[in-house]
Amino acid sequence: MNDEDKPLVFFDIEVYPNLLIVCWKAQGADKVVRMINPTAEEIEPLLKQKLVGFNNRRYDNHILYARYMGHSIEDIYELSSRIIGNTHSNSSGLFGEAYNLSYADIYDFSSKKQGLKKFQLELGIHHMELDFEWDKPVPEGMWSKVEEYCVNDVIATEAVFEARKQDFVAREILAELSGLSVNH
Repeated sequence: MNDEDKPLVFFDIEVYPNLLIVCWKAQGADKVVRMINPTAEEIEPLLKQKLVGFNNRRYDNHILYARYMGHSIEDIYELSSRIIGNTHSNSSGLFGEAYNLSYADIYDFSSKKQGLKKFQLELGIHHMELDFEWDKPVPEGMWSKVEEYCVNDVIATEAVFEARKQDFVAREILAELSGLSVNH
């Protein structure tokens, strides 16, 4: 299959000290694939897809890349903390190679800059909140709640993509004219 013929794949991740959840779905598909603490081998096929996320170039891509490179769940949590700026480390933990794992980042190409949650409310998309502290382990019996939250965000990401479709088309045109990728 030619890369141009591949469907877009919407994804999101959730990170806790003991938990990495990766959820994704092909554009237009009903089924959301759910991965709990996936291995590097399980992540690898996902990286061959045309990934589209929300603010993923700055966060999710780096988490996926680290897991693909064999980092432990604990390492992933530390990376997440560094990325969001909640540690005193001088290193952000970002990987140069990770920025372009994805095909596109909705936040990046959208002409309207706001968070996913605000888009959910504005577009009338189902909105969920989690009452878990992100810096505490999630009891294993509650992992399914985090999984449902991640699934909801994947569905919302696709809906926001559809709402910002003209911005995406403009990005595709710019990419073609410049010779750069859509992600650039």
